[in-house]
Amino acid sequence: MSSADSPERLYQFTAINSAGAKIADRIRAKDQGAAIKALSAKGLTPIKLEERAEKAAEGKRGALSFTDRVTVLRQLALMMDAGVGLLESIDTVAIGITSIEAKAQFTKLSTALKRGATFADAMETETPIFPFYVYSMIRVGEATGQLNEVLRDGANQMANEDRLRRDLANAMTYPAFLGGVGLAAVLFIFTQVVPRFSVMIGDKRDKLPMISRWVIETGELASNHVLLLLALIGAVISGAVFAFLNPAVRKSAYRVAHTIPLIGDLLKYREITTWARLTGFALRNGVGLLEASNLGRKATPEGGFQLALEQFERDLKAGVAVDESLGRHTTLTSMDLSLLRAGQKSGSLGKMFDFLADGYDDKLSDMMKRLTALIEPLAVGVISVLVGVVALSLVLALSSVYDTVL
Repeated sequence: MSSADSPERLYQFTAINSAGAKIADRIRAKDQGAAIKALSAKGLTPIKLEERAEKAAEGKRGALSFTDRVTVLRQLALMMDAGVGLLESIDTVAIGITSIEAKAQFTKLSTALKRGATFADAMETETPIFPFYVYSMIRVGEATGQLNEVLRDGANQMANEDRLRRDLANAMTYPAFLGGVGLAAVLFIFTQVVPRFSVMIGDKRDKLPMISRWVIETGELASNHVLLLLALIGAVISGAVFAFLNPAVRKSAYRVAHTIPLIGDLLKYREITTWARLTGFALRNGVGLLEASNLGRKATPEGGFQLALEQFERDLKAGVAVDESLGRHTTLTSMDLSLLRAGQKSGSLGKMFDFLADGYDDKLSDMMKRLTALIEPLAVGVISVLVGVVALSLVLALSSVYDTVL
């Protein structure tokens, strides 16, 4: 094997820079001499250089987490801001990656760049772990010489999307917990409490109120088939999970959710926030309006809003003004349209889309608070009603038996 084809090695070095300060870091090179030359080219005088062995299996299994992907883009942007070359930035970031799979991907990315591939093409081919718009923005950044800015904006956009997902999940966590606890309480009452009352009442149930007979018979049935009941509940939950994994079912559920008060508004605000944020992001990085809108539309779920944006893009090709077309096809308010109209006239449409996204982001947060504040007492109320009905039916049953005895 020639020296040109030999794999690069990892070296730990301590060097002195032009200001006389000591610097400790790592560098990759084919051999010790190449490492010294690379350090000298950067104005560093090495005083200690040691090879570090790399274990192929060192690290964690699994793909890079979403948060780590955001961190990677931010690290690349920061290093390029500091004047570090793209290739060296990638190699440095790859050293700190703990995911074995991701480390291998970034190693291939570095190799592809050395072979002359463009950064955008190499990223999309070797590291397909980022959202689709990141690769489009990187192409724009390479063409305009603003790659560091694009990487930073891409990381911020990913962080915003991740925050939206987590906020939605957090808003539903406590209501889901209440629902689970309520279900467990009802199951306990029907399988443990009601059967004890049925023994006390005996077989004379012809004069019991209908609701009492229904509760007692249901409790006996549940008590006699506890395992079957648990298996049935598990099957229903598993079936719901598997059904939700089906894209067609998710689309149908999403359409239904759009018709539910509050939840429909929540989904609408999220769609507008995502679209406006991504469109503004693209416009600020030199992408044309039509392409920027196309990128934003691809990030929205299938449904009425996406169809409206498709019509908006057709209007743009026909020369229709932004505010006029969006007012015709979407539910944006007159204030929203005025904001975009001012942005188009002033040449700051990207910033106005950002303002629009911020406004709907605030609305989204307020709506999630309202939804959570409504669901929590609603869940408690439903549980209380169920327990109250069972308690009332048992009291009526005991009262009927007592009247019969008298």
